[in-house]
Amino acid sequence: MEGKLMIVFYLSGDRVFSTDQNAINGLYNKRHFGKLVEGKLFLSLLEATYLVERGKIEVRDGKRKLTVEELMNLGRERDELFDAKYLVYKDLRDRGYTVKSGLKFGSHFRVYRRGMDEHSQWLVWVLPENSRLSPNDITARVRVAHGVRKNMIMAIVDEDADVTYYKVEWTKF
Repeated sequence: MEGKLMIVFYLSGDRVFSTDQNAINGLYNKRHFGKLVEGKLFLSLLEATYLVERGKIEVRDGKRKLTVEELMNLGRERDELFDAKYLVYKDLRDRGYTVKSGLKFGSHFRVYRRGMDEHSQWLVWVLPENSRLSPNDITARVRVAHGVRKNMIMAIVDEDADVTYYKVEWTKF
């Protein structure tokens, strides 16, 4: 039986890239992964880990193929919340949502119901269950979400790696 040709990405700092047209057509155009810059598709370590785990791509550091665990370790070196963010990212993607960075909105992700043809509906802020929150943190994030007409979602990751989503919104009396 003939095997499917694997799309190869190469490690570059805190992301990976490929110039493979199959990556651009299949992952970017159809599934909305990554960012296209001058003919190269760049993926975050979250996206790359997800796609490696799913058997869709392989990531190489030079000639050496990286495992999911090695990608997770790279992510952890750069971001102490990497594990929690990955669990939320994976859960949202597995549910069929398109997930992009929410950095410019002060959150971890912006989430689209279907593809990128419409505006994102949600801003998602990922927190481990034992996090301490100040009311000002919550208020600031809700204010930004409200200002850009999106719903603010807190994704709480517990010690069993379960994710619970809470919608946080303004209420007028």
